[in-house]
Amino acid sequence: MKKKLSFIVLTLLFISSINAQKGFRMEVGVGPTTGESREYFSYTLLGNFYYLWDVSENINIGPTTGVLVFLGEGNNTNGSNSAFGSIPDIYIPIAFAGRINLSQTFSLGSDIGYGLSANAFSDSGGFYIRPIITYNLKEKFAIIGSYANISESGGSASTINLGVNFGF
Repeated sequence: MKKKLSFIVLTLLFISSINAQKGFRMEVGVGPTTGESREYFSYTLLGNFYYLWDVSENINIGPTTGVLVFLGEGNNTNGSNSAFGSIPDIYIPIAFAGRINLSQTFSLGSDIGYGLSANAFSDSGGFYIRPIITYNLKEKFAIIGSYANISESGGSASTINLGVNFGF
């Protein structure tokens, strides 16, 4: 039994090391806040890491994680308003990513999971969803447009982002 398990583990490690760079992608983006978030923040910064596997010729799936930071001028909960009036809200999305390639140039997809709050004074986070449209400029470089929403108890944090996606 141990030999079979060792053989399976070694085989999987070998196969994954052959294709380790194939599906790894990194993304950065920026955009304005929307909805309830506009009262407290004016813009967001986004950074994600993906590893996507080909399920079929036009479908890719895999895990994703990163950081979504809400920043900018806004009102504090005490009503004060200043350049740094709002303490940044930081979320770490832990999600499942799915992409459907409509053509060589365009794809649609979504990241669905949990947005873990990194702020010690706030809730633990909430349901995370991020619909995405991708325009591929080259095989390993794309422009991304997305909407991200984290539904927490008592509210939600949302943003529209424009960014770039790099493949390795």
